[in-house]
Amino acid sequence: MKRADASLGIVVAGVVLVIGCRLITWWPGVVLGAAMILGVLVMKAAGRRREGRD
Repeated sequence: MKRADASLGIVVAGVVLVIGCRLITWWPGVVLGAAMILGVLVMKAAGRRREGRD
C-alpha cells in the first residue's frame, strides 16, 4: 500500500509541476514534470507485465 501512495505522490507532484511551469512558461519544468509522470506509468506497466508472466 505504501508503494502505491509513493507512486501517486510522484504523479501528483508531476502534474503540479507541469501545470505550474506551463503557467509561467518554464519549459524545462514542464518536461521534468512530464518525465516524472511517464516514469511512474512505465514502472507500473512493467510491474504488471512482470506479474502476468510469472
